[in-house]
Amino acid sequence: MKLRRLLSALIVNVVFVSTVYAHPSIVKEDDTLNRTLCQDDEDIYFNAQLKNGKIASLCAYQHYSPDTGYVKYRYGDVGSIELEFPSDKKPPRGRFLTYHTRLSPSLQGHWVYFYINDYRYLLSSFNHGCSVSVDDVSSNKSVELFLERCEKQSELKVDRRRTGLLLDEAEVYEKFPEQSQDPTEPQFHRSRFNRINGERQSL
Repeated sequence: MKLRRLLSALIVNVVFVSTVYAHPSIVKEDDTLNRTLCQDDEDIYFNAQLKNGKIASLCAYQHYSPDTGYVKYRYGDVGSIELEFPSDKKPPRGRFLTYHTRLSPSLQGHWVYFYINDYRYLLSSFNHGCSVSVDDVSSNKSVELFLERCEKQSELKVDRRRTGLLLDEAEVYEKFPEQSQDPTEPQFHRSRFNRINGERQSL
C-alpha cells in the first residue's frame, strides 16, 4: 500500500512538472501568464492569453534590424500551435510592419501587423491594454473577423515589464519597418499591396 501511494505521488508530480512551462525571461507568478509560444532562445515581443483562452506570441531571434534574424507570430497553446507566421526564418522586412497610432496625446500606442493573403493580422498595444485582431481586407471596406483582448499577460524578469505592452517599447518597434499612414485606410486593402507586403500562404 505504501509503495502504491509513493508511485501515485511520483506520477502526479511528473505530470505537474511536464505541464508547467515558463520561458527563462518570464517571472513565474500565480496571477500572470506563465506560458508562451516563444522558444527559450527567442526574445519575447508580445505574449498574452486572450479572452478566448488562446495564447498569442510574437517572438524574435537575433533581430536587431528589419534585415537581421527572424520574427515569428504564433497562436494557439503550448504543444498545440494553430498558426505560425512566417513559415521560414528569414528577416522580417517585407513581412511585418509597425504603426504608431495616436488618438490624442494621452491615447496612443503601437501596432505590429502582417498579411496572409487577403487577411491582416494586427497586434495592438494601446492605452495600457492589448489585443489581437484579424480583418478581411480583400475589398476597399475591411471586415473584422476576429478581435480578442488580452486577459492575462506575462511579466519579464527585466524591469518587470508586461509582455502585452512591449510593442510600445522603442527597443522593439524601432526594429520593424514603420508605416507612416494608418494601415486601416482603404488604400491598404488592395490585394496587390497585400501580396507585396505579406506572404502568400493558405490559412
